[in-house]
Amino acid sequence: MADDFASRYVSSRLFPPAMDLIRHVAKSLNVQDSVAEKGIGAILMALRMSVSKETFDALKQSIPNCESMMGRSLMSSGRTAEMAFVTGPKSLRAALAAAGVADTDIPRLGALVTDQLRPIIGAAAIDKFLEGIPALKG
Repeated sequence: MADDFASRYVSSRLFPPAMDLIRHVAKSLNVQDSVAEKGIGAILMALRMSVSKETFDALKQSIPNCESMMGRSLMSSGRTAEMAFVTGPKSLRAALAAAGVADTDIPRLGALVTDQLRPIIGAAAIDKFLEGIPALKG
């Protein structure tokens, strides 16, 4: 039990909880928390399509409510039964626009999110992801 507590404590100090990431993005982009959450969710959905299941599972363990953020992103993209699935650069841009992220903020959002994810899933996975979605790089 003590080892479990210690590992959770250490990991919570290395990787901030998702709410901290949401607030950090919201403050950095000067947007509401809900916009930040949906934007992060859209990026996580795109990332899910570009990494292995094992890699994404590691990410889910570090950011416990990432699936909730992805769901909120999906729901922001349209009316019921019109949800867009993020599978490529154009659909990610559309999902971010639907979330309320300004076009000029997309590169900053990409940097804020990928900088937090890099220590979790590794630089190689992030770099490969960013190669496929240049809008996040600027």
